[in-house]
Parts: sequence; structure tokens; C-alpha cells
Amino acid sequence: MPRGIIESINKRITVPIAKRLKYSPYITPNLITWISFFLSGIVAPFLILKELYPLAGFFVYLGALLDSLDGDLARERNQTSTEGAILDAVLDRYIDLFLIASLTYVSQCWVWGLLAMIGSSLVPYVRAKTEAVGKKSVSTFGSRDVRNLILFLGLILSLPCETLGVLAVISNLSAIHRFYFALKKEV
Repeated sequence: MPRGIIESINKRITVPIAKRLKYSPYITPNLITWISFFLSGIVAPFLILKELYPLAGFFVYLGALLDSLDGDLARERNQTSTEGAILDAVLDRYIDLFLIASLTYVSQCWVWGLLAMIGSSLVPYVRAKTEAVGKKSVSTFGSRDVRNLILFLGLILSLPCETLGVLAVISNLSAIHRFYFALKKEV
């Protein structure tokens, strides 16, 4: 079930595609995960290093759609698995770090880049750790969909340093928000 506006918009695109791909024997959820990684984690950072920001932004958004599509296809086929979830989560972290590292290198905004890396890593980590100890994690305003939208818009506008600054602030506030609620005692 979609948790936010951005995810709802993406689902309007990915769910119908997943329904059409349901019976395709050659396209698997894991294949889509790897294609998403290639586009967002390899192609987009390469384009960022070449300072082709709007084109990189396009690949970030395309990769984000595919990142949503892999799960939708797995659910359509009733093929969800812990291994698929782990693959998706780990590759998502690599994508985040490769994108932020390439933006940091090109813009030379080292402090914002470091803070963006920390925040982007802590948002999913706090959620995973909270859920691993049996507590419910709260939804937050700095989800991966939001961070992808920030990257997309920042790249389309060719603002690498500003993008890192916004990512750093949003992701760290989001991680702190989740952390605060994770530490609250349940009543």
C-alpha cells in the first residue's frame, strides 16, 4: 500500500506495467532490480561525473521507477522473498552512496556530501534496526522516494551542491525523527 504522494504517483505507472509483465518468463523481479541498479547506480553517477546533470536526473527517475516495479512484479507473481528484499535493500544503499559520492566529487561540497551520505544511510538503518527488535517504525518525510525526487529535481536543475545540502538536511532530520520515535516506550 502506498505510503506517500510520490509513491502513489509512481504506483500509477508501475502497477499496470507489473500486471502486463506478470506472465513474461524472461523478465524477473531480480532482473529489474539489477537493471535499476545499473541505471541509477552506474549510469547516473557516470553522467554526473561528466556533468550531464539533466540526463543523470532522467536515469535516477527511471531507476526509481524500476525499483518500485521489481516489488510490484514480485507481488503480482506472488514471488516475494526475503532474498529479493535483501538484494533490493543492499543495492539501494549502493545506489544512494554512488550518486551522493559522484555529486560530492564533482561539486567539491565535501561537508554536505558527507552529511548526505550519513543521513541517507541512517534513514533505512534506523527503520531496519527498529523493526528487527520488534518495534514498529514510523513513516517519515525523508523516504527513499523523497530523496530520489530531491536528486531528480536537483540534477534536472543542475544544482549539485544545493542538492547535497537539501539531501543532507532532509535525510538527517528524517533519521532523527525515526530514531526519536524508536526510543519512545510503547504504551
